[in-house]
Amino acid sequence: MFLKIIAFLIIFYYIFKLIGRVLFPFLVKKGVENIQKKQQQEFDRFREEAMKREGEVTVETKGSSKKSVTPDNTAGEYVDFEEVE
Repeated sequence: MFLKIIAFLIIFYYIFKLIGRVLFPFLVKKGVENIQKKQQQEFDRFREEAMKREGEVTVETKGSSKKSVTPDNTAGEYVDFEEVE
């Protein structure tokens, strides 16, 4: 029983080692490609913004929040004062 467990662990170790040598570089390569793609998109977006003509106005909105902006009424009351000499 003990020898079967040891043999299983040794076999599992070598299989994992073999798969790791093949699978790990593939996963690293895919990760690097994804990072490069994201960096290229950011660079393209930056270059696009830099190429806009001077004085050109653009309005970019994020989401469609139609929440109206109201003044903050928690500031308190206005108190008129007089200078005392």
